[in-house]
Amino acid sequence: MPTSQPQWGTRHDPSSRRELARVGAFVAGSTVALTASTLGAVGLLTGGVTGLGGRLPLYVLATALAFVAAVVTFEESSRRADRVIALSAATASAVFVFVTFGGEGVAYVLQNPGTVGSALLFYVLAVGLVGTGVGYWILNHWSELTWSGSRL
Repeated sequence: MPTSQPQWGTRHDPSSRRELARVGAFVAGSTVALTASTLGAVGLLTGGVTGLGGRLPLYVLATALAFVAAVVTFEESSRRADRVIALSAATASAVFVFVTFGGEGVAYVLQNPGTVGSALLFYVLAVGLVGTGVGYWILNHWSELTWSGSRL
């Protein structure tokens, strides 16, 4: 069914303003999320962030909301029951990881304000940009990356 909206995994004209705005929003949002998540991982691994226990209930709540949203979304796309629950669990798990690390990244920056002007932030931002590029590529080539049956 043809639509007027460009869909992930399809080729489109990158010169349109609407498409550039959509891609720009994806790049900005994804880069911020991946940068915060990487900073969170750094903060947790180095002990540079404290108070995780107080924020953990919020991360669990966000995960539960994502699980329910995924179940509803995947059910509406008429997938098999086993796929709906598996995809919903995978989505919730990914949300938990990104929300937890992202939240801890924000906490790390707030607890260590000197990080904002340090070289670490630029390295982590570079990691976020590379991750965004890989994610964008995967979304646009998803159909080429999936297959049915064994091809090994």
